[in-house]
Amino acid sequence: MGSFREFKDFKSDWKPKKRIPVVRTVFVLALIYAVYASGAVQKAYQFIEDQRKIPEKSPSYTEVPWREGCAMTQGASFDSKKGSLVQCGWIVRSEKDAFTLPDIPFLRYAVSAPGRAYPLQVHWLADSLNFWNPKILILRSKKETLTFYHLMVADSSYAWVRADGCRYPGACPRNPLQGGALSIAADFDFGGREELLIKDLFMGIGEAPVYPILPAQVISVSKDSLGYKLQLDHGGNLISRVSGLSQIPADMDAGKRVSEDDILGRLPPSDSAVFFLEVLRNGRFVRWEDFYKDAHVAEASDVERFLDQVLE
Repeated sequence: MGSFREFKDFKSDWKPKKRIPVVRTVFVLALIYAVYASGAVQKAYQFIEDQRKIPEKSPSYTEVPWREGCAMTQGASFDSKKGSLVQCGWIVRSEKDAFTLPDIPFLRYAVSAPGRAYPLQVHWLADSLNFWNPKILILRSKKETLTFYHLMVADSSYAWVRADGCRYPGACPRNPLQGGALSIAADFDFGGREELLIKDLFMGIGEAPVYPILPAQVISVSKDSLGYKLQLDHGGNLISRVSGLSQIPADMDAGKRVSEDDILGRLPPSDSAVFFLEVLRNGRFVRWEDFYKDAHVAEASDVERFLDQVLE
């Protein structure tokens, strides 16, 4: 009688050989060759090499000590005699040279503004630890010396102003008559008070001179029951009208150019005399007080006090 044994599945010791994926291999090799042939490998290598050769960025003139920064901008440095301030100076020989100065808009504008005479000495005064935020800028030529001050104004912002406290750049109107315009009170006793809605009234001593608020060209000259009336064009869409003058210069005609120091005419000969002024900006009436204050952002005394502080 035969015996039974546990059944075991038959397993062959033969193993099939692994085949090389010929198509895939050829595709990969072709791709590698194409990349190499296109120069991408060489370009990548060259890029890496170029990056290694790029020098570190040099600091700008604002990132180094003030004296070194001054030299980097082709300026000459000085230990200023004006208090604790230090100074950098440049010589500007033409309007084009303004663009060789430090890239500071105000500096370049001030140096190249219309009417500048060259050569021009430029003096930049500031604290040594905050040198590119200046306190004073001086422009000196054979024709004139201009000084601008960087000080805090009433609204706590900073502005460049002239010695008279007038904002720069911008028009700086002068008062046409010492004493200024009269305020318009509710009980103002004047027969033609309704005219003051579009005019400012000035009062002064009889025969006192009246001046233009800014340099101008005379547009027209006429006369009515109140006296002579002049219309002036100050440029920049700014017009002024002066009326109530008792006398004007003989050559005051349309087309004449007048400066701030030229007399337009004189008040009537009485103990107290008046004249009217209209200021029109872009065709709209502007109160003289507002127009004047908009330009005069500080008083001359504010500038003096500022100088006492920075030059002590």
